[in-house]
Order: sequence, then C-alpha cells, then structure tokens
Amino acid sequence: MQSLYKYIKFLGLKKPINLRIITKKNRYYNADYEAEYSDISGKLIAHNITIYFKDNDRDFETLLAHELIHAWQEENKKHETHGPAFIKYAKRMEKQFNLRDIYIPEIDEE
Repeated sequence: MQSLYKYIKFLGLKKPINLRIITKKNRYYNADYEAEYSDISGKLIAHNITIYFKDNDRDFETLLAHELIHAWQEENKKHETHGPAFIKYAKRMEKQFNLRDIYIPEIDEE
C-alpha cells in the first residue's frame, strides 16, 4: 500500500488509520469515514475508514484519497464535510497523484 503511505505523508496525518476493505456493495455509499475519540479524554485517537469494493463509482485509490481528506479535516478541525477546504485538498491530491474525481459535486453533498 505504497499510495496509502504517500497520501498520509502528503496530508501530514498524525493519528493511526484503521482501514477496512469490504468486498461487497453498500447500498448507500462506496466508502465511509469515522473519527474515533477517547471516552476518557475526548481527544481524537484514530481514523476508521471502510471501503466497499464492489460495483462502486470510483476506483480504490480515489476512494482512499477522499476518505483520507476527511481524516485531515478531523485532525485540523475543519468540520465542513465537502466544503472549501475539502475541495481544495481534493484538487491538490488529484494533481499530485494523477487521480480523478476525488470530489464530484453531483455525488458528494456539501
């Protein structure tokens, strides 16, 4: 997973990432991000990413980059889902890693 390491480094992520790949389709979305916080301190302790890898609209690398931007948002307290900061980083990652459609306005809600 060399690209995972490169994406993490590019985004400057510090917290652990738990990546789960499900080989079936989810009827609502292709991937999911969930932040994990400590019950005791309330601090961010990890990023949980699930990618449903069957009949999805985007390739694996694009889905991974998309969810990692959500991790970046969480670490940097940019709570806007698919707002300006997300779009900015999506464009940067598309250019840096030759990806397409990290953010699709018609699919990704604001």
